[in-house]
Amino acid sequence: MTVFRTIFMLAPAIFGVAAAVPMDGAAEPITRVAVLRGLPREGAAKALAVKLTGVVTYMGWENFVMHDGDASVFVDFHFSRAKGYWQGAVPDLTSLEPGAGVEVEGVTDPGGFSPMVLVTKFRRIGAQMMPPPRHPPIERLLAGAEDTQWVEVEGVVKKCDTSGKGPDCLTLVVHGHPCPVVMRTRLKRSNGQLVDARVRVRGVVLNLANLRSQVAGLKIHSNGDQDIDILIPPPTDPFQAPRVALNRLIPFAPDADLDHRKVSSGVATFVVPGRFFYLLGDGACVRVEPADPAIKPGDWVEVAGFIDTTRILAAFSGALVRVVGKGQVPSPDQPQIAEILNPKVRSWEEMVAEPGHSDSNGRLIRLVGVLRRVMPRDKEAKVTLVIESGKDLVQVLLPVADEQTARAVAQWVEGSVVEVTGVCELEMVRLDELPWFSIAGFHLWLSSPRDLRVVSTPPWWTPQRMALILTVVLLVLALALVWGYAMRRQVARRSGELAEEIAARGAATLEFDAILGERRRLANDLHDTLEQALTGLALQLEITERAMGSDPGLSARHLHLAQQFLERSRREVHRTVWDLRAHGLDGRDFLDVLHERVADMVEGSAVGITVDREGTAFALPDLLAGNLLLLAQEAVTNALKHAAPGKIEIRLKFSDAAVELSVKDDGRGFDRLTAPGQYDGHFGLQGMHERVKRLAGWLAIHSISGQGTLITVRVPLPDDPPHAGT
Repeated sequence: MTVFRTIFMLAPAIFGVAAAVPMDGAAEPITRVAVLRGLPREGAAKALAVKLTGVVTYMGWENFVMHDGDASVFVDFHFSRAKGYWQGAVPDLTSLEPGAGVEVEGVTDPGGFSPMVLVTKFRRIGAQMMPPPRHPPIERLLAGAEDTQWVEVEGVVKKCDTSGKGPDCLTLVVHGHPCPVVMRTRLKRSNGQLVDARVRVRGVVLNLANLRSQVAGLKIHSNGDQDIDILIPPPTDPFQAPRVALNRLIPFAPDADLDHRKVSSGVATFVVPGRFFYLLGDGACVRVEPADPAIKPGDWVEVAGFIDTTRILAAFSGALVRVVGKGQVPSPDQPQIAEILNPKVRSWEEMVAEPGHSDSNGRLIRLVGVLRRVMPRDKEAKVTLVIESGKDLVQVLLPVADEQTARAVAQWVEGSVVEVTGVCELEMVRLDELPWFSIAGFHLWLSSPRDLRVVSTPPWWTPQRMALILTVVLLVLALALVWGYAMRRQVARRSGELAEEIAARGAATLEFDAILGERRRLANDLHDTLEQALTGLALQLEITERAMGSDPGLSARHLHLAQQFLERSRREVHRTVWDLRAHGLDGRDFLDVLHERVADMVEGSAVGITVDREGTAFALPDLLAGNLLLLAQEAVTNALKHAAPGKIEIRLKFSDAAVELSVKDDGRGFDRLTAPGQYDGHFGLQGMHERVKRLAGWLAIHSISGQGTLITVRVPLPDDPPHAGT
C-alpha cells in the first residue's frame, strides 16, 4: 500500500501535470469513464468537469480505483487538495473496501500515465457487486492499454516475497513474461503453497511508467488472498519436478513447459556466496542464482529452479539447492582471447560424440596480464579490475563482502603482472539483420582475492609515481617562481624605499651644506661689512679724541665721518640680512665706489691710498662687483689693523676672460704659518678664501715680515660681459 501511494503521489509531479483551471459551469460534466479514458493528455489537462458513480475495485492511502460498470479510473485526493480542488482534510478511506459504492465529482487530470480524476465532492452510497474482471491478452497488458482496469490473469508463481520490508509481492510468469503482483494486505498462504503453483489472480493494472510518461513495465495491484485462486498446486517436493540436462535446458519440444521448476544436478565449480554459482554437468556450465552460503566449489548439488529465459544463454533463477555429494572441480583452461570471442560452432555429430558446449561461458579460465586499473567499489559492492592481456583489455569483477577483502584489494599495485583465475561470462548481443547472436566481449568473476596472484610488481618508476614526482617538481617550480616574483617585488619595493631614503638624506645633506654655506657666506658678509665699518669707525673716533682739545673743527669733522660709517654699516647689514645678495653699485662706476669706500677708511690718517686700473674697463655684474668691493675693503681693513702701513696701492686689471684685483701695502707683513686664524677669532683671510671660491676664482697672498703684503684676486668673467667703456 505504501508503494502504491508513493508512486501515485509522485507521478503527476514527475510528468509535469498541467495547472488546474476553474471548471466551466456551463459545460456538461463527463459521466462515463470510457469517455474520460478516451481523452488525450492535452484534453485531460484542461480540467474538464467530471461526475461519476461506480464501485471501488482497489483502495490506496489517499486514492482509489472506481469502476462505473464499463471501465475503471484512478481517483486521487492528495493532488486534489494540493491543487485546491478538495477543501479540508482528506476523508478516511480505510472504511472503503472493494465493492463499496461511491459518487465522485471533480475534474480531469492527465495523471502520471493515464487520465485520472481530481476530486471536488465525494460521497459513499453503499455496497455494490464487484464487476466481472477482464481477461485481456498479454499484448494489451504489456502495451499499457489496460491501465487501471480490473483484470484477471493466469500464470505460475515464480517468486513470493513476504519479508515484511514492504508489501507482500508475487512474481508471476504470464506467457513467459514476468508480472509483479503487489498485495494490499498480507498474504496468509506460505511460500511453499504458492511458489511453482499455477494461479489465477484478480487485481487492478497499474503499469510502471518512465520519466517520459511511457509504459515501462507490467504490474498488478491485488486486494489480498481472496483474489488468488490456486489452479495447480506446486509439487510437495520441489526436487520431484521434471529433470533436464544442463546442456539441454531449453530444447525443442512440442509440449515444452518453461513456466514451472526444473531439476538438474552437477558439480559447483565457482561460487560467489549469496549471489550465484556455476554448475557443471553434461559437459555444460550453467549459472544458478541465488547461491546458498553453505555451497563450496567441488560440492555435487541438485538444483530445483526456474529456467531464466531473459538471458540469451539460459540459466536457473529462484533456485533451491541441496548438496548430495562431492565432485571434482576441473582445472582452469588457458585459452587465447581470440578463442573465447570466436568459438568453433560444432556439428550435431560432434555434439553427440562429446556432449556439452564449445563456448567458454561459465568455464574456469586463467589469464596472465598486466593490472592496469583498480576501480573503486561500486554500489553493488564489487570491485572492477582492468587486465591487459596481449593487446586486449579484460574486465575482472570481484565481490567485496568484508573489510579483509577490501584490504587485500588495496595492496594490489597497478602495473603489476598478475595471474587471475575465474569464471568466464560471455556478453552476447542480438544481431538485427540476422536471426543470430554475436559475442561482443566477456568478463571474469573472481570469488575471492586468492583468485588473483601477483607474478611481479612494477618497477618503482611507475607512470603514476613519475606523474606524481613531475607534479611535485612543477609545483615546487611554480612556488619558486611565485616566491622569486614576490622577492623581486619586495626587493624592488625596498630598493625604491632605500632610494627614497638616500635621496631624502642626500637632499638633507645638500640642504645642510647649503645652509652651512649660506651661514658662512652670511658670516663673511657681516664680517666684511661690520668689521670694516667698525675698523673705520674706530679710526675716526680715535682721531676725533686726539683732535678734541687742539682742533675742535677737525674733531667735529671726524665725528661726522664716524656717523657716516655707522649709517653705512646699518644699510649694509640691512641689505645683507634681507637680500642675502652681494652689494650692488646702484648704477655708479665700480672704481668710483671703490675709491670712495677705501678713502673713507683712511680719512684723517697718515696712510696714503691709491686706486688704479689696467686695461679697458667695462661694467661688472652686481654680484661680481659687490664681492670685489668687499674683498678690497677686507684687504685694506687687515692692513690698517695689523700692518701699520704708510701706503696702500689698489689696482684693478680688466681682460676679456677675467678681472684681477690686487691690494699691496708696505706694512710690517706677516708669517702665514704663525699668523692667527679663525680659531683665534680672526676670520678675514678665511672669509676672503671662501668668497673667492664662490666666485670660481683664485686668491694669492704674498707677505714677508717687514716688507709688506700683496693680495691678488682673479675672478673669471661671464661668457658675454656688457662692455661700458671708460
